Amino acid sequence: MTEQAPDIQGQELTPEDERKPVVFAVRIDPVLREQIEGLRGITEQSVNDVGVEALNDWVAKTLEDETTRNKAMAELDAEERRLQERRSAIAGILGQTATAGGASSEAAPEQSSSPSSRRGKARP
Repeated sequence: MTEQAPDIQGQELTPEDERKPVVFAVRIDPVLREQIEGLRGITEQSVNDVGVEALNDWVAKTLEDETTRNKAMAELDAEERRLQERRSAIAGILGQTATAGGASSEAAPEQSSSPSSRRGKARP
């Protein structure tokens, strides 16, 4: 599949731009194309209308699939764990406990009395 979007790198999208249709092309077997063209002629639908309808149906079916839902939730949980580990690491570097976002102080490394004492530099 090939997806083409307008060349707007580095530009902020307005709400109107976000909803503008973009080209989304797929490669299909010539036999399937003949079938689509034949049925399209009978139904008088455009290739675009048929494609949008098919993709909308696929998205709806996929979103209802329990396996897909479970996989999505597992990915969200894994991302949350990665972010928590990163938060704890940054808090450790800064010498603070990671309490924001539901992190417990147990997950954060112990902090020393002052950040400068860890580096061995005395500060006035």
